[in-house]
Amino acid sequence: MKRLLLCILAVLVLLTSCQTASKNIEPDENGLFTSYVFDTSEDSGKLTARYLALKAVYIGSQDKINAGDCTVYTSPEGLVMMVDCSNRNSFDEIDQQLQMMGVTDIDIFVMSHPHADHIGCLAQLARKYPIHQVYKNNQVYDSVTYREAMDYILENNIPCTVLYEGDSFMFGEQVKVDVFNPPTGLGEWANQNTASSNNCSLALKLTYGDSSFWTSGDLYMDGELRVVEKYGDAIDSDVMKMNHHGYETSNNKNFIAAISPEVVVGMHESITSQTVAMMYSLKYKALTFYNCQDGAVRVSTPGDGTYDVQCQMLREKTFYGEPAANCHYTISNAADMKAAE
Repeated sequence: MKRLLLCILAVLVLLTSCQTASKNIEPDENGLFTSYVFDTSEDSGKLTARYLALKAVYIGSQDKINAGDCTVYTSPEGLVMMVDCSNRNSFDEIDQQLQMMGVTDIDIFVMSHPHADHIGCLAQLARKYPIHQVYKNNQVYDSVTYREAMDYILENNIPCTVLYEGDSFMFGEQVKVDVFNPPTGLGEWANQNTASSNNCSLALKLTYGDSSFWTSGDLYMDGELRVVEKYGDAIDSDVMKMNHHGYETSNNKNFIAAISPEVVVGMHESITSQTVAMMYSLKYKALTFYNCQDGAVRVSTPGDGTYDVQCQMLREKTFYGEPAANCHYTISNAADMKAAE
């Protein structure tokens, strides 16, 4: 009973702290909070993720290529790591947002998996922003997009490392990145079908002190459950990107419970599933955001389990949570919440 009361109290405290905007900020003439999302003047000493808002789509040889993922992390020392870069038509949008951040180089680029809505403008990106290290999964993919990206990497001698579960690397001196997927070896994981490719997605956990971020591309439910079965609570993270843009192909309840996020971001040009959105926000009590409704989202932490969240837009659809008046949120006790549970 005591444990239950502690959990209930912690949830109430979290909800109260999350909805309290501590900064007195004002929108610009367009009603947006763009400058606050991309202002990097307070990034020093913090691990920050910016989930870029993208809208560009195009029709490929057979299917529509959606606005995919593109997340920019900055380390406490100011290094830049980008995970994915959406589709080939998204470069101008990404370029504009990187310029607002003052980015000139990309220290690390992570290809979560080789689909066109994740690595589509890599060659364009690398021509303007020198990339110093590429990490990718184990899949050799038969597509024009993948070949173009790899050709540029090889022709320009960009270091490229294949990652498997159990690997890790450092993002600067203080942020450790652990890899939880894909499994070692190729076999079925190298198949060209969509499910197999999505289940090849790199699953990464970034840890900075008592704070943590999770990203795992388009991992499907069977891939999620494999990770949960093998690693359990080790994947627990405070901030996460929804798998596969928030589709119901992914985001299994056991996977979400294992991560137990406080902040969740869905990256797509639309809300792909209201069921998933409400599951995160209502069942798991996570602050839930979508780029299509909230614009670009910045999540920053000094590494002590507290988080500062700023969104670009005041959302119109509120079934996954009422927005703060100035699109600013704070989480002050994520570490305490996890301890109470």
